[in-house]
Amino acid sequence: MTPEGKIEAYLKKRVLADGARIRKLSWPGHRGAPDRMVWWPGEADGSGAAVNMVFVEVKAPGKKATKQQEREHKKLRDDGFEVCVVSTRDEVDQLILDYTNYPWGHPKA
Repeated sequence: MTPEGKIEAYLKKRVLADGARIRKLSWPGHRGAPDRMVWWPGEADGSGAAVNMVFVEVKAPGKKATKQQEREHKKLRDDGFEVCVVSTRDEVDQLILDYTNYPWGHPKA
């Protein structure tokens, strides 16, 4: 497994253990788009909306988003979406803490 694949597998394991949902994304014709979508569902009875949702770009440890990825992430952010880049297990853990400790789906500043 590649270093990036190990981080992605850890992300999936941690997200699912936290009760969230995760999907691998495919963006035909859009290079640089995030790898995953993660969300924490609303109320179990279906009465609440999923309020904590984030697009996640997974990178190998020590790697950063490319310029093309940064441009695509900016477009998503400009449209009101949250986008995070993770490249370590600690960053994955922090992402989960940020999105489960803040009730409106926006990470703490």
